[in-house]
Amino acid sequence: MGPEEYHYLEKFNNEYFKNIREVRISSLYWIWDSMNSKNPTIRTSVVIELIPYTSLVELLSELEDEERYEDCKVVFDIMKLYKENEKNGEYKELF
Repeated sequence: MGPEEYHYLEKFNNEYFKNIREVRISSLYWIWDSMNSKNPTIRTSVVIELIPYTSLVELLSELEDEERYEDCKVVFDIMKLYKENEKNGEYKELF
C-alpha cells in the first residue's frame, strides 16, 4: 500500500463523515439565521436551487433518530421554504 492509498483510507473513515455532517448542520444554521435577519444575505431561490430537498429529508430523519430536536427544527424550517415557494411541484421533482 502506497502513501496515497493510506491517506485516502484515513481520510474517509467514519469520523470524517461525521465532521462533514456537523459542518453541514452548522451551515444550515447560518443559512437560516441570515435569511431571518433584517437584511438577508442569501435569497430563498438560491437555497432551493443549491440544497437538494431529498438530502434535507435524509438529514432530518438521521437527526430524529439521534434525538437532536433543536437541529431538526432548523432543517424542518428550511424544508418549509420548499413548500412555501413550490411552483406546481417543480422543486421537489428537480431533486
